[in-house]
Amino acid sequence: MKKLTFFFFPLYLFCALTAFSQNSTSHANPKIGLVLSGGGAKGMAHVGVIKAMEKAGIRPDYIAGTSMGAVIGGLYAIGYNADELESIIKQADWSLIVSNRVNFNNISFEEKEYYNRYMLELPVIDRKISVPTGLIEGQKLSETLHYYTWPAIQYKNFDEFPIPFRCIATDLRSGQGLVLKSGYLPDALRSSIAIPTAFTPFDLDSTLVVDGGVVNNFPVDVVKDMGADIVIGVNVSDEDFIDPKELSSFSGILMQIAMSTSTSKLQDNIANCDIYIKPDLKNYSTASFSSFNEILELGDKAGEENLANFLFLADSLNIHRESPGIGLEVAPVIISEIAISGNRLFSDDLILSKLGIAPQDTVSRSDIQSGIDRIFGVNGFRKVDYNLLQNPSGDYKLFIKTAEKQDATLSSAFHYDDTFSAGILLNLTVRDLLGKPSRTVAIADISENPKFRLDHYKYIGKDKKYAFNFRYNFLFQQIPEYENGEKTDITSNRENQVGFNVISTHSLKQSFSVGAFYESTRTKSRFNVEFPEDVRGGYFNFLSFRFIHNRNSLNDRNYPTRGAETIVESIFYSFNKYKIKLKNGVDTLVFNGDEEPIKIPSNLLDQTVDLFTPNGYVSVYLNYVKYFPISHKFQVAPTFAAGITLSEQEEGFIFNEFSIGGYQRVQFNDTPSWGLNYRELSTPNFAKLGILGQFVPTNNIYMRFGGNIVAHNPHVPINQINKLDFSNITEERFIFGYGMDVSYDSFLGPITGGIGSNAKDGTLRYYLSIGFSFNYSDR
Repeated sequence: MKKLTFFFFPLYLFCALTAFSQNSTSHANPKIGLVLSGGGAKGMAHVGVIKAMEKAGIRPDYIAGTSMGAVIGGLYAIGYNADELESIIKQADWSLIVSNRVNFNNISFEEKEYYNRYMLELPVIDRKISVPTGLIEGQKLSETLHYYTWPAIQYKNFDEFPIPFRCIATDLRSGQGLVLKSGYLPDALRSSIAIPTAFTPFDLDSTLVVDGGVVNNFPVDVVKDMGADIVIGVNVSDEDFIDPKELSSFSGILMQIAMSTSTSKLQDNIANCDIYIKPDLKNYSTASFSSFNEILELGDKAGEENLANFLFLADSLNIHRESPGIGLEVAPVIISEIAISGNRLFSDDLILSKLGIAPQDTVSRSDIQSGIDRIFGVNGFRKVDYNLLQNPSGDYKLFIKTAEKQDATLSSAFHYDDTFSAGILLNLTVRDLLGKPSRTVAIADISENPKFRLDHYKYIGKDKKYAFNFRYNFLFQQIPEYENGEKTDITSNRENQVGFNVISTHSLKQSFSVGAFYESTRTKSRFNVEFPEDVRGGYFNFLSFRFIHNRNSLNDRNYPTRGAETIVESIFYSFNKYKIKLKNGVDTLVFNGDEEPIKIPSNLLDQTVDLFTPNGYVSVYLNYVKYFPISHKFQVAPTFAAGITLSEQEEGFIFNEFSIGGYQRVQFNDTPSWGLNYRELSTPNFAKLGILGQFVPTNNIYMRFGGNIVAHNPHVPINQINKLDFSNITEERFIFGYGMDVSYDSFLGPITGGIGSNAKDGTLRYYLSIGFSFNYSDR
């Protein structure tokens, strides 16, 4: 190993330049080559060394890199300077880039309810459950590479770059190394960074390739073949085989074996460096992407330690080259033609509808990325990629490359909470079972409170911007009843709901839904507090027509840190039919009146119930929350919700009331509230105003705290609203609640514990939940 220091570097350089001048037949200056090794997250340290080179006035003539070194080197070769590279690294969402996920706000509205809510997702092939590879497809990785390599689409090969460039990949068919010097740059970089045991192999011109680190992780020989006379090499990986006793994981053992060829030639490549730099990254691994700030700082330190060598080299060669950069803005292009490949389940029309780009459109890189996000957001693809090919006329042909999931997938999760106990969630999703293009979901919650849903939608219309949706819901819920925070009874609700809707599907940010549903509910009191003991149950049936507008830009369902959600729901309840059934052998219903019991014979029961059954009425519901990032670790979110029941009928009728309280949203229009248990408050009219603070001390811990005021009011006939006397509103109708909770983002799903109370009764309320549930949200 040869690691030059400022103490003897001038003598070494003098000898090297003398040898060069004796052997050279031209008067050209020696060519400088820069070699950047692979090393996963540790490769971000390359930027600090490049920064020091720029400070000294050195801009290399050639660049060769492998894996993360290829990514940094490729971006530098097309014109980005060190400051721009550092900005790119700091702006990137590394938790998404190195995962199989995308942002929640990139998922189609029709799929948001089920996305990323299961511990396991297993493909079903030929009616048999298969085992997934567990490897990362790298959707966000590819999108990020496309976005930042956009300036390279004008070049036909890598020698045309401002700095000629090479990167290394490994051909899986032959096991041989590939030196990539032409083609589509993001594909080349994705090939070089396809780390075995982590990322899936990349299909490069019908050849499957993996990370170039398998064969040549530090390609000094490649940059010398390009013509480099002086080599600056930065190695962020191990310099030799790791002691087998220190290999603590199976993947580590596999990687040691896989990279044996590369490691064997590493010492020769190190010896051929004129300036060899090894940043001190012993406390970090290839997966330490969340520590990008610390790694960048260590790269800066390594660069500064070698600045004197860089300055001497620049002075000796009498060079001072500027690195102005190319900026982070790029020019749009014209798309002349669009071609789609790899799709079988999803039609070209649907994909083009989601893409939102047509021939002759002028598009930016953000336009294409947004279109790719919308396609992938259908949640039926393992990967959606693209290429741009320039035509002689200067416009571009856009190639969309898709890799679909299997026709059917089976997903599963476990959940527990102290309101509805534990359960196992099973989800079977099938594509094109009932028409094309369509999706059918059968989901069951096996628990003490069983639930079942059949959810089918089919895209309709020429542009596939709408979908017809059929949904059947069965819910059995044992919901506690409370008085001043203390449990007094348990009401068992058995709900059946059938709905038909037309929903808009062309936007990732908002959706409109218009339709009708029929609901039949049976409710029963366990301890005969809510209902007299002679009542078998109350039966409530109605046909409703519903309009929903939902706008959602939250970046995560359960752990949002930015974005907003707005819900507007209007329901017209009609054909209301209520009924009370008595237990066998009971012919008279007895209520405890203020002075004496009230007796209702069974033959008059239906007529009596009709006195409380409303005619058609309307309910309007609004819910809004917006997260404002104050810093990387702290967010503030104001919340507002309101519901109003509109009817000309007098007080005393039984309306479908709004549910307020708790931490969870079991149904779409549940309203969480600090200081109340789930559904502790049911009312026909309410308004809630609150503030929430969220602190994120680490990547997987979320701490929330806040308060809210809930005002509620009994029904007031719509024609008497102008007669409201607000002076009669008492403290009984206002609830000031407060509380906090802590959530851990685990492989099981959210693990949340919370505590809260309110100023009205002062009773502490506790909450605990684990895992992904049937609920609309899990936290």
